[in-house]
Amino acid sequence: MAGAEIAAQAAFKTALRRFTSTICLITTEWEGARYGMAATAVQSVTADPPTLLVCINQSASISGPLKLAGKFAVNMLHLSHAPLVPLFSGKLKGEERFAHGEWIGAGGVPVLGDAQAAFVCSLNSAVSVGTHDVVLGEVIEARFIENIAPLLYEDGKLVRSAALIDAAA
Repeated sequence: MAGAEIAAQAAFKTALRRFTSTICLITTEWEGARYGMAATAVQSVTADPPTLLVCINQSASISGPLKLAGKFAVNMLHLSHAPLVPLFSGKLKGEERFAHGEWIGAGGVPVLGDAQAAFVCSLNSAVSVGTHDVVLGEVIEARFIENIAPLLYEDGKLVRSAALIDAAA
């Protein structure tokens, strides 16, 4: 890669740190094995039909099994789930990751039982873009907890949200 390309890529990565994103755990199950990874590249696409978009590095252990299983869950993390992030970001591998958290089965995939919100999805399509797959999943089940306190990622750190104006004022 030429010097200007490296500089442009570094600037791109630094600029991306300005995004604040909700941290999710993407999970699936294939042939009796559970797979999971932490992700911030998650977005709603449409409400009709309810569809989510997830970007997954093709080298991630979940990449192949998710496409083979044809289903996955997007588990939006609550502040209380901060300890799970490093475990699903490479500190642990495979089934070891699921020894932490309250996991239940829903729609044939592992779902974090006390997730801020959880979406069970049926794989609609996956398009390869560079090193990643852009995965579209049609939501077949959604669940959530009442206490709204999503775990966020900003500038390489875990952060929380805060209202700008007190609604009671």
